[in-house]
Amino acid sequence: MNERSAFRFAITLPVRFGDLDVLGHVNNATYLTYFEEARIAYWRNLFTLDGEKMESLGIILADANVNFRSPAKLGELLKVSVRVAAFGTKSFRMEYKIENASTQRLIADGSTAVVMFDYRTGTSIPVPDEVKKTILAFESP
Repeated sequence: MNERSAFRFAITLPVRFGDLDVLGHVNNATYLTYFEEARIAYWRNLFTLDGEKMESLGIILADANVNFRSPAKLGELLKVSVRVAAFGTKSFRMEYKIENASTQRLIADGSTAVVMFDYRTGTSIPVPDEVKKTILAFESP
């Protein structure tokens, strides 16, 4: 992962019983849900979005990568950090880090490619200047 700057946004999530697999640790698919929770909170924080405005923003996930570092178990409180690490013309890459909130033990990290999308036309669109400017201002140290 790009360590160029610190993560400036994070949420905390408890490991719930329904997050576990038969072996008693967080199921691998659940980490994408943790990433999603952090990504939505990030967008709502920067753009004060409710559900209706979230739909009108037009973002879709094009790719996801998770690196599993150590198992999370029931009762742990997780710190899920997220940042925008790079921009393309019509997309941007978000990076994530999941740690135990009290010990900072690294549990997982990863990234997603997010594409700006016009649902009416069914096509990708350029990242709006205002969106890019807001994110860059927030992410700058």
